[in-house]
Amino acid sequence: MPLIKLGLGLLPADLFVALRFSIASVLVLLFLRRKGWVDWTLLRTRPIWFVGFINAFGYVLQFQGQNLTTSSDAALIIGTAALMIPVISWTRGSEKIPAKKGLGVLSGFSGASLVVTRGQAVSLGRSEFQGDVLILATAVTIALVFIFSKDLVVQKGGRAVTGGMILVTSLLLMFAIPLDQGASVNLGWEAVFYVVFLAVVATLGAYYFLMKGLETVSPTVSSIILPIEVIVAVVLSVIIFNDPFNIYTGTGAVLIVAGVLLVSSSS
Repeated sequence: MPLIKLGLGLLPADLFVALRFSIASVLVLLFLRRKGWVDWTLLRTRPIWFVGFINAFGYVLQFQGQNLTTSSDAALIIGTAALMIPVISWTRGSEKIPAKKGLGVLSGFSGASLVVTRGQAVSLGRSEFQGDVLILATAVTIALVFIFSKDLVVQKGGRAVTGGMILVTSLLLMFAIPLDQGASVNLGWEAVFYVVFLAVVATLGAYYFLMKGLETVSPTVSSIILPIEVIVAVVLSVIIFNDPFNIYTGTGAVLIVAGVLLVSSSS
């Protein structure tokens, strides 16, 4: 999250995320194609394009949202994706919600409401609130990607689905670049570093381990790493950007992390 916020100070949101996935796609095609990361039969199926569309849409929402809200808020709200997974799975009839998991969901969403409002009346026109809403929508797309990727991973394996999702997402993000009309571009070495780092570590690496985990566990269990990501991102955001962090935000953060841990540990 902090790296994305830093990069957004140099590059327009949609160009930034498109470059990130484009570089990841080039690396997949050049160095990982013969290692099982590219399955052309999978790329000709509807499910991978459906998941790729959700993923691309989620990233557009996330990068636009982070333009409007703080990095710490974005990290905390995205952490609620782990709470949405069991709820969506329950509505699809593929997962039950016992008491412990239900308590975790309630705790997490209560925390998210504190983070968004900071204990104050909400102004719908406030840009930060609009950014929080976009990030909350991002969390929904992340949960959907976890859920709908599960069957693909079981059928095709983690590498093929990782490569397929990156390639499809990269292609679809190209259509979002025109939304950046009029935005300034500062493509210097600093911007290049942010793009390449996110492409290699936060895209190739993160997606591979996510899909590898989905080969053996449920989407809910695989999301247990989110609290760690949230804590690290919030701490860095407060240090780097001096993000506001009052008693309401702190309480919300504790409730979100506790909720995610309850949900993940009950699966």
